[in-house]
Amino acid sequence: MQRLCTFLTLVGLYVSIQAIEKYQPGPKVIDESTRFSKCTPTNQSIYDFQVETLQGDFTDLSQYKGQVLLVINVATFCAYTQQYIDFNPLIEKNIRNGPDFNILAFPCNQFYLQEPAENHEIMNGITKVRPGNGWKPHNNLHIYGKLEVNGDNQHPLYEWIKDACPQTVLRIGKREELMYNPIKVNDITWNFEKFLVDRKGRPRYRFHPTAWSHGETVQKYIDELLQEFK
Repeated sequence: MQRLCTFLTLVGLYVSIQAIEKYQPGPKVIDESTRFSKCTPTNQSIYDFQVETLQGDFTDLSQYKGQVLLVINVATFCAYTQQYIDFNPLIEKNIRNGPDFNILAFPCNQFYLQEPAENHEIMNGITKVRPGNGWKPHNNLHIYGKLEVNGDNQHPLYEWIKDACPQTVLRIGKREELMYNPIKVNDITWNFEKFLVDRKGRPRYRFHPTAWSHGETVQKYIDELLQEFK
């Protein structure tokens, strides 16, 4: 019964989001290859942080030492959720010569409440609703527990990585669509913003959600970092 209720809730949310997307909150769904920034040097690395898993355990990101990482804040009921479909092919393309590329995905509900599920419900939403159709994440795509990327309760990982990487746009978004306080200039702008981290755990590039083009926009920067420190 509990599984049925969860599934019906997700279906209801899906229908609701279809109506909402006629209005389309957040930035327009276009590819803007110029919306990225280069990060500045930092004394810390991503290996200094712990994050929560979907099962409620905590794990060190030091497990990814020597890897190139793409860090993404995600949401199930967002127009950009279809980017999930690009993640597996992007990983396959970049591990042909070794398993040195991983995507770390962090669900967040701070943008128009587009990730309402609890941690234990998130995989059902992704596999059955959006993108759905039985989609499953690649072994190198690691989906972690929900966290906050902006505001008073922002996760230390995001506080650090935002400070290291300049904003990619002049305007963040509409106040009524941002579910956090206070709003700051360097905030994450929306779901599916990305940070590319090198083999030493240092953030190197930041990409706006629209700077994607099925992964083509970030590919040359992934190539660059994969060639470093081999």
